[in-house]
Amino acid sequence: MHDNGQPEPAYQEFLSRPIRDLGLKLEGSPVERFVEQLYRELDAKGLTKFRPACYLTDEWGCPSGEPIIGIPFYLAHAALSELEKATHDLEDSREIMMYLRHEAGHAFTYAYRLHNSQEWKQLFGPFRRPYRENYRPAPFSRDYVRHLPGWYAQKHPDEDFAETFAVWLTPRSNWRKRYRGWNAMEKLRYLDRLARKVGRSDPPRRRGRTDITVDEMDATVAEFYHQAAREEIAVTELAPDTDLRDIFRVARNGHSSKRWSRRSKNGPENWICARTSRGRPNTSRN
Repeated sequence: MHDNGQPEPAYQEFLSRPIRDLGLKLEGSPVERFVEQLYRELDAKGLTKFRPACYLTDEWGCPSGEPIIGIPFYLAHAALSELEKATHDLEDSREIMMYLRHEAGHAFTYAYRLHNSQEWKQLFGPFRRPYRENYRPAPFSRDYVRHLPGWYAQKHPDEDFAETFAVWLTPRSNWRKRYRGWNAMEKLRYLDRLARKVGRSDPPRRRGRTDITVDEMDATVAEFYHQAAREEIAVTELAPDTDLRDIFRVARNGHSSKRWSRRSKNGPENWICARTSRGRPNTSRN
């Protein structure tokens, strides 16, 4: 219990435990129903043979070239979701499905090796084009669909396809009306044709290789968030009763809640060390 008489948050008991020892599983977890919804949406679009496997890992993602979807581990446990909510902006149901549809677009590309086809390259661009972390989007461009924030389709041809797939897959997106007259419509129609062509065919690559899985994450929960804090924000001064929610407070200015400004060193890790009665952790996750 806090000095102010408030009960300790539910995630407190997890902070000193290695993530790999938490016994987190996708099956039976709160996030499983969203994966099942994704599969139903794929069925409804005629992609009856495409079932990208999902696994728990450190963040959203689809390893390059691998038809498999990584889901953040904290979505598999209510207490860890509470911690994520206290430190960042926890994804709501709508956002979870947006991410799943986007990552499914990547997995669809890799499962059917679409990026090797000439038509894919003509519509979306060369798959081997270098990624640009700092890209300058054209906000009013009608060459790209709009799904994830930040005009993400403009980042890279692979992201363009994934975003187009997500819009096409989303129930009641009304993409034929919304994108009428846009150059992006050609990409959406390509996807519609493609689904009819390959929907009942087994993908050449049915299985993918994971990167780091939740069972391989050696860091404790505190170390994981300590590392995230070091990468995202540093705080100049912390009062003795500073809580995680104070460390990770986000300005509501339209920027992604996962991005932070750097201000100083060692604030977040000192808070976590005090909470867990441990020295400053080694955050390497080799």
